[in-house]
Amino acid sequence: MSNHAALTRAIASAIALIGAACSESGTTGGGPSGSAGTYASGSAGTSGAPSGKGGTGGGNLTGAGNLTGAAGGKGSGSAGATGAATCISGATMPPVSALITDFSDAVDDGGSPGQFKFGGGVATRVQGGTSEFADATETKPTLALVGGALSVTGSSKGSYTGVVLYMNGPACIDGSAYTGVKFDLAGSTGACTLTFGFAFADDLAPASDPERGICAATNCYGPSVAVTTTGTIKEPYAAVSGGSPDMGVDKQKLTGVQWQLQSAAIGTTCNAKFTIDNVEFY
Repeated sequence: MSNHAALTRAIASAIALIGAACSESGTTGGGPSGSAGTYASGSAGTSGAPSGKGGTGGGNLTGAGNLTGAAGGKGSGSAGATGAATCISGATMPPVSALITDFSDAVDDGGSPGQFKFGGGVATRVQGGTSEFADATETKPTLALVGGALSVTGSSKGSYTGVVLYMNGPACIDGSAYTGVKFDLAGSTGACTLTFGFAFADDLAPASDPERGICAATNCYGPSVAVTTTGTIKEPYAAVSGGSPDMGVDKQKLTGVQWQLQSAAIGTTCNAKFTIDNVEFY
């Protein structure tokens, strides 16, 4: 029995050894081991774009005004037109022709009913017009164009009334190259006294002509001479007198010529109707 038991123990030991051997083999060769995982350093991730700063508001941008701009050009505007020189400031000029007017181009003065303009804007003709006058106690004469001449119808009760032919300003007219003025007179002056005179700056009130009148006296009126005939009449500068404040005429400061009616006695009315034509320096 002991032999059998010993054999059994031997067989059991052998089987145990075989089992251990099999156990070792299983540890290394059991099911296929998965390949060892490679510790791969993954590619470094791309650095993200730096987060941008908040946009700078337009007001903080450096404006174009801080750029060095091209130098601005120096402006050179045209000089303003110089105002026309007046007789008061000393301006005087000769007439553009000896003929003042023959009334061939006279037309109604739209701005002054009953008055006429002459010259027609033609550069070679004297420009001017008519203007009546009268004392406060008198009536101004009536003017008309009749047969190419200026017709004057008027009356006087002892003071004065008349008509002026003015020559346009603003400069005075220098008539010193001539002896005086001539004109054609026709018609009748009745019992009225008719005088002819020169209008000029020194005896002309500023109220009558703001650009040419320089008389500061209480009474301003030009010198004159009596006209006693009809036909072509010549009146030299030297013939007139009695102006105020200047008794004679300054032929370098002329503004016009005039005709005046006056009754011989206050309270006695006289009537006249006559024509004037071909008024000219000579």
